[in-house]
Amino acid sequence: MTSPLTAEVGTRPRRPLGFVIIILMLVAIVSSFESTMMYTALPGLIVGFNSSQSEVSWVLTGFLLVGAASAAISGRLGDIFGRKRVLIVLLVASIIGSVISLMAGDIGGVILGRAVQGLAGGLLPLCFGIIREAVAEKHLTISVSLVAGTAMLAGAAGNIIAGNIVDAWGWRYIFVVAAILTVVTAVGAIFLRTSVPSGPRDRIDWLGGILFAPGLALVLFGVNAAQGLGWGSSFVLGLIGVGVVILVVWAVWEARHSHPMVNVRLFAQRNLGLSLVIAALLGMPLGISGFAGQLIMQYPTSAPVGFGLAAGVAGAVSFCIGLFGFLLSPLSGRIARHGRARISLIIGAGAGVVAATLTALAAVTWHSFPAFVMSQVVLTLSTAFVLSALPMLVVESAPAKSTSEATGVYTVVQTAFSGVGASLGTAILVGSAAPGSHFGSGGGYIQLFAFVAVIGAIALVVAFFLRTPKATDTATVVGAETAVEGFSKLTEPMTAGEPARTH
Repeated sequence: MTSPLTAEVGTRPRRPLGFVIIILMLVAIVSSFESTMMYTALPGLIVGFNSSQSEVSWVLTGFLLVGAASAAISGRLGDIFGRKRVLIVLLVASIIGSVISLMAGDIGGVILGRAVQGLAGGLLPLCFGIIREAVAEKHLTISVSLVAGTAMLAGAAGNIIAGNIVDAWGWRYIFVVAAILTVVTAVGAIFLRTSVPSGPRDRIDWLGGILFAPGLALVLFGVNAAQGLGWGSSFVLGLIGVGVVILVVWAVWEARHSHPMVNVRLFAQRNLGLSLVIAALLGMPLGISGFAGQLIMQYPTSAPVGFGLAAGVAGAVSFCIGLFGFLLSPLSGRIARHGRARISLIIGAGAGVVAATLTALAAVTWHSFPAFVMSQVVLTLSTAFVLSALPMLVVESAPAKSTSEATGVYTVVQTAFSGVGASLGTAILVGSAAPGSHFGSGGGYIQLFAFVAVIGAIALVVAFFLRTPKATDTATVVGAETAVEGFSKLTEPMTAGEPARTH
């Protein structure tokens, strides 16, 4: 039966397909570029503001935490207030964030601007919704593929474009380019067809949508502060304690809410809960890999660990490795199909452990750049397999009526824990640095990649406890493949630093 909303949408005049897709491709470029554009700029920020790695890491962590909150709430707000309207609001917020960072006189201002810019984390879920309501059914698949492919390429190109901007004009001009791009996109989005609000306004779980981000931020800030003040500091313990209390309140609130923004009750279902736990575990190495690789490539050879590459060259290396992952992604996606997502996940998690070990050996022990590149190729293989398998596992495991909820929770968990990984990773490196030095020690990098390897190994062990879908669930698995085809492509580029995130 056709609902009144469907009937109304179906009879309204459509914008030309080409116009709609071009605008949504621009939106995807904005979202993905902003998620990766600051990795090559990190060394410049450390030197330019005489800051520590711990402080500068919040340029990434702030963006990711706000992005996770935005991803959690933007889809629901789009249903209630209209997707086009919310899309434009997020684009304007991104412009404001770029301007704040551009004009900042200290690292705190850059972090504030990036946090505001992190609202762009909700753009891709809105794109998917707009495609569903603005594009005829026969064009849905190609439309999703075009927007998803654009997002992937923009994420991959973010490092190389930003790196060359840093080399030519300095890091501030990254925000100039981002602001101009977003202004053009926002103007184009004005001419999209106005969305029809479809949700009740009295059921918005505002508290659940935003409370977990400050809770996580306080805990992570406390962990970073402990490197200078010590774990016995009352300030450190207070930050961590308040953050934990907020997270507990948030979890209890969401568990009891009839329409939670992040349905934590899904964790109680065996396969789905384990899949989300794995997403959290592997989200941390994803957050670490992006910034650590750029630091290692760009730090001077006089540093304990560093290959002395220019920002543009380092970005180009990341881009080429990302292209390898793109070429590999059809294989990982094919293995993940027909109920074999668990196998793909096990391959990816195992490759991640190998990649962490090789990276430590290549960068710290051997000081070999070719070996380091090979370790990053293995890391890209791991990323491609993991990010093909996890969305499929989530969709396979979730009840049919909870598929959207489950994929939304997965996006939030992966994005938030990427921020956790970036923050914890920098804390490890800062704790190993000599007094007055910006550079982590060789031992610090060994600890960092040992942490990554241990987290990957734990995820690998958990993966063996996942149950393979029964043969009687074939229809469910096929339906999951169809759903993930669009979902994974749209959400994977949100995780910053790793361009090879396609399905």
